[in-house]
Amino acid sequence: MSAIRDFFKKKKTDIKFQTAGPGHKLSETSSKPKNSGSSAIVNQPVRHPLSEGAQRAGAAALARIEQKQTNVNWSSQAVKAQARKEIELENALKNKPPSVVLPKKDVIVQDACPTLTVSGVYFQCPLIGPEILPKREIKNRIKEFLYEQLEQEKGLTACLIIHTVNENKDKVRVGVETLVRYLTNILDNPEEEKYQKIRLNNKVFQDRIIGLEGAFEFLEAAGFTKKSIEEEEYFVFIGVTEESLENLQMLKEALLSAEPIRPSLDRNLKVLKPSQVSAQINLPSDFFNLSAEEVKREQSEKSETVELMTQLRTREMRERDAIKELHVYKYTLIRVRFPDGIILQGTFYVHERLSAVKQFIAENLCNPGQDFHLLLPGGSKLTDDSNSLMDLKLVPAVLLNFLWTDGPSDSNSSFLKPDTMALLEDL
Repeated sequence: MSAIRDFFKKKKTDIKFQTAGPGHKLSETSSKPKNSGSSAIVNQPVRHPLSEGAQRAGAAALARIEQKQTNVNWSSQAVKAQARKEIELENALKNKPPSVVLPKKDVIVQDACPTLTVSGVYFQCPLIGPEILPKREIKNRIKEFLYEQLEQEKGLTACLIIHTVNENKDKVRVGVETLVRYLTNILDNPEEEKYQKIRLNNKVFQDRIIGLEGAFEFLEAAGFTKKSIEEEEYFVFIGVTEESLENLQMLKEALLSAEPIRPSLDRNLKVLKPSQVSAQINLPSDFFNLSAEEVKREQSEKSETVELMTQLRTREMRERDAIKELHVYKYTLIRVRFPDGIILQGTFYVHERLSAVKQFIAENLCNPGQDFHLLLPGGSKLTDDSNSLMDLKLVPAVLLNFLWTDGPSDSNSSFLKPDTMALLEDL
């Protein structure tokens, strides 16, 4: 079975699993409830979808099982991956513009600096393989992968190309609606010949379909063939049969249910010594929503409004401006300092919850099941795991302190598991 068909099959299985109802223990009897009436599902608890934390924990457990099965030396792979990232960064830095400085919170955007705190933002996509790449490169790899699958699974792959490769969401939405209408017209009126021809010069087709990657491949997979009729180009549906109508129905459902393949953010896990952590955080431009040129222009505009900013301003105005400044960032660098001085570092989206940071930490602890607190530099505890990192103002970089809730079970033991400590970087 092809990777694309497997992908759709997994999506359907996930949906069925989430709506399958309450689970049961193996030790439970299969007898009906005592109060069963006309319906067998009365008073049964609703099974809610897995939480984000549970899904991440399951994915992490599955990854650990796969690692054991393949006997991969992940420490070696991590070293190789880091070396590859540094080579890519070195090549990318050659033609970049000079650095841009933001005078706030000791955070510097540097486009050409040999001492960046983190070399960049990286992503991965399990569907295409284990590669860890910058966003532009991983998106190109996903696109290449999808086009490679066209010959093997044209229809389903075309659905994914339409949703994944096209950047304009509005154009995708309108294009999908139009393609679905073409198929629905034939399904509802299989004997009507007028619905079996699509003129390429038609204004609707020109506005909504032309330029939508994957649309032509989708129509061809649905059974349409390009033909010239009276010196005009048409897509013509050939052969209305029970099999071809079933194919139309399947592709219609697939196009409506398909979701774009998005790469997941790689945490770019690092383990650092105290001597490697400086007060000044040097971030690459990947962390920002703005380009280097836009940052320069924004700085110029701010200098023109200095006099206005010194005027008396309300608390609401100050808070609004502070939130606006935080929206400059797409990612944030989270560092967690343990009592032994070792620092764990990872990259997060600014809209991720504090629970994601705690999950990341737990996955690297020797005792992942033991409760712990995260403390701000001033000593106050972060208590609400549902808050986003932006809401907590842990942007664009922060150093948190780690503290066991009930104290460590062994004060002499390491906090981080051996596989994580193996990544400890030397100067």
